[in-house]
Amino acid sequence: MKTFEDLQNIWNQQTASDTKPAAATVIKKAAEHTKRIKRNHIWTRAILSLTAILLIAYYIWVGAYRQTQFSFGLCIMITMLLVRVTLEWKSVEKLETLKTDVTLIEYSKQANQFYQWRKKIHYIFTPIIYLAYIAGFILLLPVFKEIFSQGFYLYIVLSGFGFLLIFGLLMVRIIKKEIQLLDFLKNIS
Repeated sequence: MKTFEDLQNIWNQQTASDTKPAAATVIKKAAEHTKRIKRNHIWTRAILSLTAILLIAYYIWVGAYRQTQFSFGLCIMITMLLVRVTLEWKSVEKLETLKTDVTLIEYSKQANQFYQWRKKIHYIFTPIIYLAYIAGFILLLPVFKEIFSQGFYLYIVLSGFGFLLIFGLLMVRIIKKEIQLLDFLKNIS
């Protein structure tokens, strides 16, 4: 029975493990996640705005307004980028309304509303915008085929669809990360 007594002594000497994090730790982690989400919004807006500006400059530079199909395709692409930038601006405004100096229940409610908003953007608006953007690109292809050599046209098609595929996969990855961050904010209770 000596072994049992030894085991009992070892068991009794263990310190009680407190697995619940302190409120300060949770608040700090929530603030870090919120900062990361804000930073992601800033980068998204910057990249999309720059792309829209470049497309608008290209539209003016090549005189796209003279060719109906080309103009229509490029306008679709520009409009979709501007819609996405607008959604990101709206998201930043909604994120700013999350107040950390309220009760935990109120903060959870606010975080849940923001979470639902971002889910709509990611699962409804983003696929529609992305598909419309691709449709705009496809409308440009017949014009590119007319004005460029066969080799350069092939390069545009391969690089364009390659970029759209890689960008789409990257976008899915980024959305998954943001949803994980938002899940943390939503599940604070």
